[in-house]
This record gives sequence, structure tokens and C-alpha cells, in this order.
Amino acid sequence: MCNLQIEEVTLHHHGDEIIASWNASFTGGDSVSIYSGKQITSTAILLMLGGYLKPEQGAVWLVEEEKKEPITPEHIGIASIHRIYEPIPYLLVEEMLLLQANLFRAKKKKELIEKVMNDWDLEDIQKDRYVDLSPVNQLKASIAAALVHQPHILLLDHPELGLTDEEWSQFSSILQPIVQRDKLILILTTLRREVWNEYQTKMDLSIKKEDRL
Repeated sequence: MCNLQIEEVTLHHHGDEIIASWNASFTGGDSVSIYSGKQITSTAILLMLGGYLKPEQGAVWLVEEEKKEPITPEHIGIASIHRIYEPIPYLLVEEMLLLQANLFRAKKKKELIEKVMNDWDLEDIQKDRYVDLSPVNQLKASIAAALVHQPHILLLDHPELGLTDEEWSQFSSILQPIVQRDKLILILTTLRREVWNEYQTKMDLSIKKEDRL
């Protein structure tokens, strides 16, 4: 089982301080929600936790069996980051999964693709284009692709956008058991308080820094 360690991290965005001297440790099976009234500030945290954005101070580490190394994109799965990265709309679902498996040079690609298809109930839509899917199925397909290479950490950037409360409930009931079973570390940003409240570990970027978790 791996740990995500955040050590004395300070991060700014366009000169504004987002977090300062942040220390935290998360382990497999943990789920964390980050709330912010501004989408871009919490997105910047995801980019930093994924190894795409370097903090001004501090470091983010993956620790597994006493081996400690800086976090890299290989360790994580990202379904999408709004306005920065989105799935290619005209790929078939099965093509999305194969592309991601190839990008990370995953071994036993066929077995891994079958596994995530089964996890997210995608068998009946694997020949459909991403752009033609319902919002819930788009989210499922993009997460399945993000998990094909078996990362330790799943980062979700405002996954509730475009979903009704009922659709979010349907999605969330599938997500949590997979996080627990596969011992993923889930870090999710959200603009909805009700989504933020679903998780035991929470960070609220809308309140004073000294009062945050």
C-alpha cells in the first residue's frame, strides 16, 4: 500500500497564495474532497499533486514499502482537467482505453482494459464515441481510461459538473467501492458543498487559511 506525503507545500496562482506550509499524508483507500468558490485554484492543487506543477516550496512524495520518490504522472490517473485536458471526443470508448494503456506502456493491456470496462459497466458502449455518450457515461469512460495503467492516485477535477443530483449519486455509488477495493487515493475538487460533505477528509479553500484542515 502506498502513501501520498505532502511536506511543507506552498503554492501560488497568479500571485495569490492558495496554500501555505501544507503538511498531509494520505494512504490507499483514503478519499479527500477540496472545495473552492474558484475553480482554477483547486485545479492548480490537482496539477501540483499530479507532478505537473511545481510548488514554490515543499515537495509531494509517493512512499511505498519504504521507497520514497517524487510524485510523477505515472503514479496518478486523471480523467480530465477542465480547460486544460479533456478526452479526445471522437474516439470510441475502447480506443480511449487502449490509447491510455499504450501511453503508459501498460503490460497485459487486454486484461486491464477488460477489468476497467467491467468495473464501470462499459461493455455495452465500448463501440460508441465519447462525444455521443451521456454525461454519466462520459465520466465513467474517462475514469476507466485514467485507471487502465493502475495508478496509485486518482485525481478528479470537478467531476460533478454537468450532472444532476441523481446522476452524481449514481456515479458516486460506483466510485467509492472501487476506491476502497483497489486502495486508491482519491482527491476530488468540487464546487458543490453537498459533494464536498460526502467525504470524511475535507479541505475548504474558501475559508481563512489558518482554519483549514
